[in-house]
Amino acid sequence: MPLRRHGQISTTNLKQRFFLWSTLILIGGGLLLSVLSFWNTRRLLMAEAMAKSEVILQEVEAIRSYVKEELRPKMNELHGPDTFIIEAMSTTYISTTIMERFAQSMPNYIYRRASLNPHNPRNLADSFEEEMFDWFEADSGRSFWQGVVKKNGEAFFVSMVPDYFAAPCLPCHSKVEDAPQSLIDRYGPKGGFRFQAGDLAGIDSVAIPVSASLREAWQGSFVIFIITLGGSFVLLWLLNLLFQHLVIERLGVMLSLVAEKKRETSVPGPGDELDVLHASLGSLHSYVRSARKGAALQPNFIGDYVVRQPIVAGAMSWLYSAYSVRSEDKVALKIGFAEVLQNPLYRSCLDTELQLFETMSHPCLPRVRERLDDVLVLEEVSGRSLSSLLSKGRLADQLLLPIFSQLCDLTASLHAAGIVHHDLRPQILMLDEKGLLRLIDMGLAASDQLPDPIVAAGLGPQGDLVYMAPELIQGKRGDPRSDIYGLGVLLFLAMTGHLPFSEERKSSQNWLQHKEQMIPPKKYRAGLSAGLEQVILKALSFERKKRYQWVEDLWEDLEQAGKQIKEKND
Repeated sequence: MPLRRHGQISTTNLKQRFFLWSTLILIGGGLLLSVLSFWNTRRLLMAEAMAKSEVILQEVEAIRSYVKEELRPKMNELHGPDTFIIEAMSTTYISTTIMERFAQSMPNYIYRRASLNPHNPRNLADSFEEEMFDWFEADSGRSFWQGVVKKNGEAFFVSMVPDYFAAPCLPCHSKVEDAPQSLIDRYGPKGGFRFQAGDLAGIDSVAIPVSASLREAWQGSFVIFIITLGGSFVLLWLLNLLFQHLVIERLGVMLSLVAEKKRETSVPGPGDELDVLHASLGSLHSYVRSARKGAALQPNFIGDYVVRQPIVAGAMSWLYSAYSVRSEDKVALKIGFAEVLQNPLYRSCLDTELQLFETMSHPCLPRVRERLDDVLVLEEVSGRSLSSLLSKGRLADQLLLPIFSQLCDLTASLHAAGIVHHDLRPQILMLDEKGLLRLIDMGLAASDQLPDPIVAAGLGPQGDLVYMAPELIQGKRGDPRSDIYGLGVLLFLAMTGHLPFSEERKSSQNWLQHKEQMIPPKKYRAGLSAGLEQVILKALSFERKKRYQWVEDLWEDLEQAGKQIKEKND
């Protein structure tokens, strides 16, 4: 029973919320049940229509086979090989005539023999049938099509099979001068000729009406929903009685006891009964929190290191700034994404990355201090990313050679060690105040000394498609020339302030087309020297064999072109 509002606790809020959510859940369940009922009924209707259409098409094919194998040879035997009686020898005429008579008793069943160039204009394909001609001709292995098609506002389940010309059909469909005179007299010399053996002669289709059946399915689903809704109201009434007795009355007694202990005459604050109970137990919550000795207020620790703000995200991990509690040295922590640590495949990629950082040494790679399980402790990484530097426009001319000198030397060193990076992009390149470039991520790299988890799992392209070489989009890995392509994209961006392709989402196939027809760099920088333009275009060659084969060659040409510009400016 409900309690008085003064001196006791009102018990209407919790019940109202419970029944509101219960109503929504039951109505949602009724809708779901109705939708599932309609889906299942529709599935059964489509299966029945499919079976019927297959039977009719088999009957038509049997008629056509009978004409080809029995009736036509017999007519030639009785009347001579040069005789052609359309009513007794034409497979199309006989099959369509028989099916027209069949349609008189089944008026909603439509049989069509469609052709792009028929003898009889009645058999000329409509726009939908023309599309189906293109679909069948695109792949000669396609021998059947089924689906729902709208015709004159009604839905039909349509089944289609292609029919190809064989040698016995050619006298009536190849050359006009070879055709029987009776055929020309009936249909004229224009339509139905100039075909060869193997050409698509026509499409046989059967359309079975399903609109009425679908409407009945919707009506049946609606009836189910109404019945479910009525049953839900009855169930809610029973739940009301049960909830009042088992929950509301007992909760009201508990809250009254709490109010007495606190010597209160009204409920403090808004909310339902559970909110009031939560507020009444606030002192216990404070005690528990104090008992934890402020543990929740402590900073995040990994070993002896305090984790601070993130620096940048890589392919498999975050790079965080941190410092040592013991020595107060500033460091950087490489920590795998949570979803990476939970996925065995990506965890293998992360482990490969950490091993490469541990074993590879180069001025552009942060030095490893130690490894704590799946966390790599690196020396401090400062500065800003190359991406943020390029976001303001193209790179200053005086920075181009110093930056790419380091980047090319690093890439060449990786290749010499049997490592292909696969994911060179400005977001993972840091430049400090002294101009030192740092590569802080190798999450997609592959080494000839370690198994490649991505290849082993047969995964598709991994990484940023904008910077990815065409062969990487096609799933090929381990070629150093793919990194040279990435350097070409970075060089294009540094010289023009723009990417050679738009960054909008595209399919892999569309990306390949865009990379084959990239935007020329002079569109964004008209005064770009011919030497630098040639370096960029060669690095970005779509075919690997036309690209620079070695990073050292790329750097030599870039350095030479850069010096010529500097001398010209001086």
